[in-house]
Order: sequence, then structure tokens, then C-alpha cells
Amino acid sequence: MDWDTLVDDLRKSEALSADWEPAFRAVPRRLFVPDRIRHHGEWIDRTEQPVQWYELVGSDLPLVTRLDEDGTTPSSSSSMPTVVAQMLRHLEVADGTRVLDIGTGTGWTAALLAHRLGMQNVTTVELDRDLSEDARCRLVANRLPVTTVVGDGTLGHPVGAPYDRVHVTAAVQRVPGGLIEQTAPGGIIVVPYGTAFCNGGLLKLTVAEDGRSASGPFVEDVAFMWVRDQRPGSGEFEIEEVRHGPSKFDPATVAEHTDAAFAIGLRLPGLFRQEVSIDYDRLGTGRFEVWDGVSYAHCRLADWDGKHAVSQAGPRNLWDEVTAAHAWWQRQGAPGLDRFGLTGTVAGEQRVWLDEPDHVIG
Repeated sequence: MDWDTLVDDLRKSEALSADWEPAFRAVPRRLFVPDRIRHHGEWIDRTEQPVQWYELVGSDLPLVTRLDEDGTTPSSSSSMPTVVAQMLRHLEVADGTRVLDIGTGTGWTAALLAHRLGMQNVTTVELDRDLSEDARCRLVANRLPVTTVVGDGTLGHPVGAPYDRVHVTAAVQRVPGGLIEQTAPGGIIVVPYGTAFCNGGLLKLTVAEDGRSASGPFVEDVAFMWVRDQRPGSGEFEIEEVRHGPSKFDPATVAEHTDAAFAIGLRLPGLFRQEVSIDYDRLGTGRFEVWDGVSYAHCRLADWDGKHAVSQAGPRNLWDEVTAAHAWWQRQGAPGLDRFGLTGTVAGEQRVWLDEPDHVIG
């Protein structure tokens, strides 16, 4: 797709606000995407496959640009343009706004911020030294040399604090207190947030006047790669003394419903889930698995109310807990993620709430 056509589509969808349109047109993504990108498990090289490369870069798709040491897990990407536009819109910037950008990646978001706000108002932090240097070179080549820092983004960059806005492009399970501390009172932090159960929501926090806390709602359904030191670890467990029974609800209502999964994850922090295909199952179906590193449970996706559909092991009856959390979500009127919010403090305390900060859940 032609880049200007994509920008037109972003405006029509209202993902891209009018104040950000000039920056998107002046700084197309292709200027900041490396020559090799990964799509559907294959590397696409601009030199060898130029037509496919340009089509992908001009599309509304996230593009993997680097893999972890295991050679399979993505560790860096160029985010989906719709999501980039949404996040920048939620920052609510104005002329002169000073922004700390966490997770430089390719440097494209930092470039958009610099075009809109001026290079002197943008600081971007990247943990990976090679990624940071590549991004710095692209920013310089495109005459947008913002301040680039190699370091742990969860620690922010105290030297340049306070910032009016903090923009984070990796998911967290806990909002780092240092980012709140480095944001000016009344400032905004936009950060992807998720749980081991559901990685999913974009959090928009406003820092309190005393600068010691920040609170706000989830505003979009998004999923990002995890901040490296907050990646969920699945743990180990032994399945023994299994307890069987039927399920009281269809697990597909969670597997297919982000709002339900998001709510359950907030109610049951530290609980992992996955849907797996089981070839040897006599019903030829898959199952929904949950575990906490000690206890384990699964429920068949078909015949879920059969007397042996659910298996539970360990000290917790995890499927019973998931069932209770799902019932709670339904009693609240099946709220979307935008009815949930979070309050965090510089000391690292964190409370998740429904509708109002005083209505704490979890």
C-alpha cells in the first residue's frame, strides 16, 4: 500500500488525530525499518525482495526486526502504524512538551515525536546497544538527532527529568515507580500493560499533583512484547492426584473474548493460560490450560460440561477460581477493558480498579 493512502485510512478510522497527520506524512515508516524484516516466519530482505519489503513496510502490520537468542522469540519490532497513532494521540502533547520515549527500537516513534515537538524535547532510551546505535544513525540521517540513551528503560533517564510525557513501547506487569517519579505533576504516562493471563491493555496514567502517584484508565486493546525483566515465567509443576469434573461455563467465552480474559487476569494475577491442540484427544479437540507454577488445571474446549472435562491438580483449584472470576466479570455487566484502571506509586505499589479508583479489584 502507498504510505499516503495508509495515512488517509488512519485518519478515516480516527486512530490518527489531525495534529499528528503532518508528522506521519513527513516521516514515513520506511525511513526507519531495517533492510531485513520477518513476516509469517520468514525473513524478507529489501535487496532480494524489494516489492514484498515495500508492501509490508507500507502496510498496517507490526514487523518483527530482531529475534531473541533462542532464534524464535521476537525481541524487537516496528509497531503497527494504527497502534503508534493511537499511543501518540493518547499522549496529548502540545508545542514544547518534553517526552521520554522508552524502547527506541527502529527509532520511528522518536522521529515522529521529534518532527512534532522538536529534537530538543525528545529523549529515547533503548536497552540493546546495537539497536540504539542503528536507530541513532537513522535519526541523524533523517535530520532528527534526538537524545539517544542506552539503558534500562524501566529506570527512565533521571538526568533529563522531569518530563511532561512518558511513552513506553513494551508491556509491563508493574508500572515502574521511577517513571512516575520522573514525570511532572499533571503529566501523562502511556504504557502497555498486561498479565500472565492476558497481555493486553494500553494504560493512560496522569501523575498526581504531589508527584507521588499516577492513576488512569485502560484506553485501548493492544499487545506488546514484554519489558525484559517483567516477562512472565511459566514456572514448573507436577500433575498428580488429578481431580476431575465438569465446567460451569464454556471456556471459549474466555479464549475468544479479550475483555473477559483481561478481567480474569486482573482478578487472578500470576495465573498463566494457553489454548493447545491435543491430537490424541478422543474428541479431536483442544483444551484451555491454566497454571500458577504449582497448581494446574485444564478444560476441554469441546464437551466442556462433561464429567471429566476439567482436570485440576495442586493445592489450588484453578479452574474453580477462573470460573468464579468469569462469573464476577459477568455480574459487573461484562465490562470492557476501558472500565478498568490502575493506580501506581513511586514506591512500586499498585492497585487495579473498576470504574473508580476506590473500587479496587484483584
